[in-house]
Amino acid sequence: MNIDYVATTIAVLTFFGIWSLMAISLNIEYGVAGIPNFGKALFVSIGAYTTGVTYTRLLPILAGRDFIHPCGSTLADAIQLRSDIIRTMPVVAFVNFGITLVIAAVISGIIGFAFSYLVLRLKEEWFLALVLLVGGEIVRIFVRGYQPLICANNGISAVSQPFAFMGGRSASIAFLMLVLLIAFIAYVYSERLIRSPYGRLLKAIRENEDIARTLGKDVAKTKAQVMFIGSMIAAISGVLFAVNLGFVNTNDYVVTLTLDVWVMVVLGGLGNPKGALLGAFVIAVLDRLTAIAAIQMNMAGFNLEFNFVRFILFAVILLLMMRYRPQGILPEPNYTTEAHDNLTARTTGD
Repeated sequence: MNIDYVATTIAVLTFFGIWSLMAISLNIEYGVAGIPNFGKALFVSIGAYTTGVTYTRLLPILAGRDFIHPCGSTLADAIQLRSDIIRTMPVVAFVNFGITLVIAAVISGIIGFAFSYLVLRLKEEWFLALVLLVGGEIVRIFVRGYQPLICANNGISAVSQPFAFMGGRSASIAFLMLVLLIAFIAYVYSERLIRSPYGRLLKAIRENEDIARTLGKDVAKTKAQVMFIGSMIAAISGVLFAVNLGFVNTNDYVVTLTLDVWVMVVLGGLGNPKGALLGAFVIAVLDRLTAIAAIQMNMAGFNLEFNFVRFILFAVILLLMMRYRPQGILPEPNYTTEAHDNLTARTTGD
């Protein structure tokens, strides 16, 4: 098998950017605020399902075309319609893409806030983790059986990224640059958030909720705000994930996706945005290498289902990191305020 190294590099970096968003969102929620979100696949899927809806309903309206039902006997005509619009009307494709990002982020943020605020007022955060885990599977099963959303098991295809009109490798490179730009913005935002007074409040809640409450802080509301932020970022990654694949299907948003994101954050370093990026990069490379190895093994005649090896590998990485280096490869840095630095300098000078 001949490997196109340029195409492989583009694919790895694109997935790195998308997974970086997922890792950054979980790092804010758990690494900084201490909220164990086991429903990360739920919020990523909201972005993907929103993409399926807007590309089949909103895109034709923006292009001034008649709506064609995306499922059943008109499936082929609907696919052709979406493909023609994206290829020949790039402005419409970009507008639809931008609206999709906003809608997905808002819906996911509201759901994350509502779930967490209601649950955390009654139970501890680990109960929320279980609620989100179960909720993600319930939503996935519902969407899989409800045809009007994404055609049930058939899914929605021809949800190409907005640079598709460029064609070939140029489109892939342009989309890669867009993904990396969005990931960079999310990284800078998370860094500024962590270094801000609000970030110090989140760490205080993570370390000792009781003390935070005695200081008059609304712990449940603050955690719900964090879930709002993290859920929005996760939904944006879901939109990018869907348009990168060009296909929306419920099979891509199972519990194992949540496991992948947890491995990224634990491997890179909890509470450290740089660690989230490092973990996402390592997993992106390992995922591509295992995929190539699986193809090679199948071509060589091995009956072993090598695709499942990645799950074993990721689980082993997670267990080893939690046992021997729970702080991750890049431990959380000790951020200090300017006032603290000035006081330290004066003390040292004295």
